[in-house]
Amino acid sequence: MDVVPEDLAQLVHRAARATAPYPADLATLRRRARARRRRRTATAVAGLVVLVALTGGAVPLLVGEHRPAAPLAAPSQPPPSLSPTVPGSPPPTPAPAQRLLLSGEGGTVRPHRAGPEIGLLGGVADELRSDGSVVRHRVPAGWQETVALPDGRLVGLKLTDLMPGTPRTDGPDVAGLSIRLVVLGADDQVDISREVRIKGQGLKLAGADARYAYLVRGGVGLVAHELTTGREKTLIPVPASADDELPFRDAALGAGLVVSVTGPPDMTRCQLDVRRLAGGSRLSRLTVAGDCAPTIRLSPDGTLVAVPYRRPVGRKLEYRLAILDTATGQRRADQPIGTAGASYGLPGGGTWGTAWVDHTTVRVVWAQLPDPPRKVYSVAELARVVTVGVQ
Repeated sequence: MDVVPEDLAQLVHRAARATAPYPADLATLRRRARARRRRRTATAVAGLVVLVALTGGAVPLLVGEHRPAAPLAAPSQPPPSLSPTVPGSPPPTPAPAQRLLLSGEGGTVRPHRAGPEIGLLGGVADELRSDGSVVRHRVPAGWQETVALPDGRLVGLKLTDLMPGTPRTDGPDVAGLSIRLVVLGADDQVDISREVRIKGQGLKLAGADARYAYLVRGGVGLVAHELTTGREKTLIPVPASADDELPFRDAALGAGLVVSVTGPPDMTRCQLDVRRLAGGSRLSRLTVAGDCAPTIRLSPDGTLVAVPYRRPVGRKLEYRLAILDTATGQRRADQPIGTAGASYGLPGGGTWGTAWVDHTTVRVVWAQLPDPPRKVYSVAELARVVTVGVQ
């Protein structure tokens, strides 16, 4: 089921007025699939969602374990890494540097009138733990753009249609739309909920840390929104001529840097700018020979950035993962993953999240429909975690 009413989802797509999304993103496919079902036909969709990289092995997930995230240990309890171990036993595995959450909604279609509905759906806020278990966080209806903090909290945007069923003109000035910044505690309870929409501005959540949520505001730029007070300061302004357009398509933040995908989607070339949050000066400009996915991710120390991308090969798409040095643009890895096509008008496979294990190792979530698909699958049901490292 959708977490946002269909009419609101379509309003929001243009109300946010972000630069064009990943051209074959699953949210768009899902809306197209619903339209096809209403017409009782199934048409082909050209394109798939992002990629997966492979240098290590692919580790199957242990699915079926859907539980709310456990609260953080009380201060009086020692952290797991300090708990006593049996003599001679191997040391405990350290927790990954970044939490890995699924991103992307998925898509479904009914290819035959009398047959079952098929497709692949991502979770609203499903987290993949390092042991392969899946935690399904309880998030409010209308939740989007999840950012996972190291202390167990989640930050996201909650969209609410205040005038359901009322015809309106799409765009950043649309009436009856609420966008709240919400912070959930480690127990999934609401800690902060604050209206952040400004009529006439597109809005995107680019990242968050313990103190700030980083919002991209159309006609303003990248702003730091203080979680406790709601005060905002502009970090990277955009020219006044930018009007309500968002300054970049996708972004990753960390270690005092922001990596942003600039320019429209292009299957032959993706351009990324690395900028310092303090002052906004550009450190470097990076490029990859294909279309970037939304799930780019900076390493914890900011020295590397993982860039999933894809490019056409014949009638299919080749998926790759590039790992680039943020200061020099040097390619530390650029791994071919494979090729894939469409299945009944739906993407045959794709990635649903990227996170760094440490400063040199990346985890990527990959899920692919079986051939032939027989039902609607969850991403967690089919997913593998693929690990990519640099030398």
